[in-house]
Amino acid sequence: MIETAHQFEGLAEFYEAGRPGYPPAVFAHLARICPARSGLKVAVDVGAGPGNSTGDLLTGLGDGWSVIAAEPGEDMRHVLMRRFRNMPHVQIIGAPAEQLSLPPDFASLVVACSAVHWFDRPKFYAEAARILSPGGILAVVRNRRRPGQIFDGFDAYVWKHYPNSAELEAREQRKEPSHEELSGLDGFLTAHSRRWPWSRAFTARELIDFYLTRAVVWTVVRRLGLSRVMADFQEICASHDLSGETRMDMHFDTLVRWTQRRARPARTG
Repeated sequence: MIETAHQFEGLAEFYEAGRPGYPPAVFAHLARICPARSGLKVAVDVGAGPGNSTGDLLTGLGDGWSVIAAEPGEDMRHVLMRRFRNMPHVQIIGAPAEQLSLPPDFASLVVACSAVHWFDRPKFYAEAARILSPGGILAVVRNRRRPGQIFDGFDAYVWKHYPNSAELEAREQRKEPSHEELSGLDGFLTAHSRRWPWSRAFTARELIDFYLTRAVVWTVVRRLGLSRVMADFQEICASHDLSGETRMDMHFDTLVRWTQRRARPARTG
């Protein structure tokens, strides 16, 4: 993950403001199914970015939990530290997903929110297995946009101007692990999944700012220039009667897939 973190340098403030978070109910559900071991309420937010997921994780988990926010990118980590500087139950570490440098059996919950496609997944899974306590939960969380004509217009624009369509398609397919992938992990039980629907009203500028938090869009921006991409996106919005301070509801699903760390066999003899 260290090799890809540089792609977000200089974008942390923009990402913090433009990227929606996650329903706290997602993390409240994960907290309920975590093992009830006294004194072990530690969650690790892997690939935390500027902390959008970390804030919702704190809200959803509730009292008594501590959160380790792991982020290898220096720019993202700077925003993280500023954002949670007055919260002693949040610790920030500059560690990649594949080498978290935390003790074995340390955490009850490991989550990766819209970041797992940047990881070396086999190494990340092995690291999660190492730091999770027996019965602990590994969860992968992702916001999915529901189909909409404006999003279709944005997507068509990106596909048109992205330099390598095969790479773009492969990137999209990596965004979330399958149920079968998580169910087949060594040391874990069969995976489960659940969706949480939600909506948010966007102005044209807010919608464009949200879309500009996608790494693939910044590849296009670097080719065409930010002013042109912004103007083209504004034109797409206007073609759907979204301009100025007018707001339009956009609909999302938060998809969560999780699996539980197997209990280690009792020693004999």
